[in-house]
Amino acid sequence: MRFIIFIICFICIIFFSSSLHESSHAILSNIISIAFVLGGTLIATMISFPLEKIKQVSSVLKKAYEIEKFDYSDTTKYTLQLVREYKKNGFKTLESASKDVTNSYLSIGYQMIADRCEWKQIKTAIEKEFIYDTTQNESSQRILCSMAKYAPSFGLAGTIIGLMKVFPQLTNPVNIGSAISIALLTTLYGVLASNLIFMPLANKLKENSTDEEIVLGFNLEALKCIHDKDYSIIIEQRLAGLMPKYELIKYRSEKSEPLQLRISENS
Repeated sequence: MRFIIFIICFICIIFFSSSLHESSHAILSNIISIAFVLGGTLIATMISFPLEKIKQVSSVLKKAYEIEKFDYSDTTKYTLQLVREYKKNGFKTLESASKDVTNSYLSIGYQMIADRCEWKQIKTAIEKEFIYDTTQNESSQRILCSMAKYAPSFGLAGTIIGLMKVFPQLTNPVNIGSAISIALLTTLYGVLASNLIFMPLANKLKENSTDEEIVLGFNLEALKCIHDKDYSIIIEQRLAGLMPKYELIKYRSEKSEPLQLRISENS
């Protein structure tokens, strides 16, 4: 959501700054044009989709960028040290780790291992969570794609309304040029909002789906290693086989710098 706000603010700043030399009436027209496009798009979206699903878009986008930043190398080093601490201190280590880790799948897995659940139960619970997240992702894609269609439509509608106000100026050719330029602003804002905000975000979620499946498989393998209390060399072999090549190179180069395991003091 912060990304969307940033883009909107960026567009506003660009066009507001370009209008500083114009009259206050022109600047007000810019504000009204932006409000008409974004407001109309939001209202149409609220009519088309349940409010709860619209609210979920920001959380889905946040998770999408978290997946993009997922660090296979750090997760591998964390898993290695977690297993060592788990063997030494028992289930108490996993209970603390489940509270510290930010990845929801790992958090669920750590807690379920600490609760002495069977691996089949753990895998099923995480896969159900993944299916739920995937459903949210697809829903958010549909919402953003719809907003990408609504924005140009409201831009065109605003332009038509503006042109209707141009006709009374036909007897005064001096004012026609400025009146038409203001009328066309809503179409411009609608096209920009569609192609610079809504459609890129929808494509981001679509492309992110494949990465989510890869990360899920990696996390499940890491949890299986913890559940089985595998030896370090076996964990490295199992997880290295699931890393992208560039991440494997990174892990090997950073292997001498282990990631410190953070255990809560109140555990």
